[in-house]
This record gives sequence, C-alpha cells and structure tokens, in this order.
Amino acid sequence: MAISARIPAGADTAGFVPELWSKNVLDAIHSKLVVVPLVDHTWEPELTKGDTMNVGILNTVTATEVTIGTEGVIQDHASGSKLQIVIDQYFEAPVVIDDMTNLQNQVSLRGKAERESAYAIAKKMDSTLCDLFDNFASTKGTDGSAVTDDVLIACVEALDEADVPEDQRVWIGDPSMKADLLKITKFVSVDFVRSTVVPTGKFGDIYGAPFFITNNLTVNSTGNDGVYMHKEALAIIAQETMRGDFVLQPLKHQITINTTALWGVLEMRNTFGVGLSTRKS
Repeated sequence: MAISARIPAGADTAGFVPELWSKNVLDAIHSKLVVVPLVDHTWEPELTKGDTMNVGILNTVTATEVTIGTEGVIQDHASGSKLQIVIDQYFEAPVVIDDMTNLQNQVSLRGKAERESAYAIAKKMDSTLCDLFDNFASTKGTDGSAVTDDVLIACVEALDEADVPEDQRVWIGDPSMKADLLKITKFVSVDFVRSTVVPTGKFGDIYGAPFFITNNLTVNSTGNDGVYMHKEALAIIAQETMRGDFVLQPLKHQITINTTALWGVLEMRNTFGVGLSTRKS
C-alpha cells in the first residue's frame, strides 16, 4: 500500500527523503559442484607437457596345470589397449568493469566478478564429468520414474559382480532422488541404523557409500543422469587449473577479470560405474 501523505508535503520532492542502495546485494545462485574431487586425479602431476596422457592397461592371466617335462604356457599380462586422456577442454569466463564504475560502485563489483568468473569455470569442469555418467556399461532406473530401493540394490549388485572395490564408491544424484530416498523408511529412521543416515549437509551414506546431491547433472529427458561409481571409473587431468588474470586496460579505461582452465576427462573403467536415471531434472 502506498504512503498516503507526508508532512511537510514537499519532503520528498525537496530532497529530504533519500533512496539508498544497499551494500548487501543478492548473489547469483550457484549449484553445488561435487564431482571433480570424487574422480581419479592420479595422472595430473605427470602431464607437465604435451596434450595427451597415454595410460597402459594390464590384464589378468590364467593359471594352467603343471605337466611334468613340459614348459608352461606363457601368459601375457599386458595385452590390453592403451587409454588416452586428451587435454581438449579449454574455457574462459571474462568479465569487464570500466574504471568509473569500479571507483563509484557501493559494493566490490570486482570481487563479485572474480567469484562469478571462477564459478563459471568450475561448473564447466564439473559438467564435462557429469556428461560421462551415461557412458557406463549399464544404467539402472527409468528416466522420469522414482528411484527405489530395488534400483539402489541393483546398482550395488552390478559393481559387486564387476569386482569393483567397495571403498571409494560414491552416489551422485539430484534433489528428486533425495526426495525419493526420504520416502524410504530405512534410510531416515533410527530404528534401522545406529545414527541417522540422512544428516544435514552432505546427504549421508547409502549402502556404505557417501551420497552427494547436485543440480549440475546432465539432463536426460524428463530426469537427469546420476551415477553410482568407484573413484577410478573416471579421470580428469587439469593441466591449467583456474588461472585468474586481472588485466588493466588504461587506454580503454577498464579492467578485465578472467578465469581460464585447460583440462581433459575420460572414462577409465567402464564397469566401475552404473548410470542412475532420476525422476525429475
């Protein structure tokens, strides 16, 4: 409802009642970016030059029965095809502020620009890994349908059958998956567990693996592509990680804030992950 009147009546027009601009602005909404720390960075320190990291593949050998007087069958433990992590993702996020605005603004626009530029690159790095979630040997669940306990158990069974180590496994899902799991009593009730499986903050542990929630998953059709995977399923090599540049351009009377990164990602073990279709994107 509008103010009816002032006394004196001319207080507004005479300039005695100011309008102010707050220093507390509403920051842009950011998704939780969880994937990059959860994958394999083993080869990152090695790639100091070049654009490709070749990774050799070993395979198991078969034991044969000893035949007296006969040499055993020679086994080949290095007959696999190499994998190549190619550094082909090169992105930047420049933001420009003119000198006059930089001097006169009531908040730190430069600081805000640095934050947004860095977030844009971090989100892109995260997204390139999320794009690989639907490349694994199998996918559980149905796009657009609720994630059930049976779907989760099928994911665990798939990795167990593939001899995937039980440690360093993770679940990565979206808010719709979290909502589905909150309806499953055993994941939220202390009657079934020693402590609550769904605490505040990180979503908790499901069948021995931590569950992370993000809004940055790749959209499938109705839902998103989540995953249940081991750390060694995917790899990333960041040859240049989040380089921040602050370029003064005095002849243009402006400053450019830019974040740059150069990296590559690859699916390393096809059976070490299971795609997980979610209900809603």
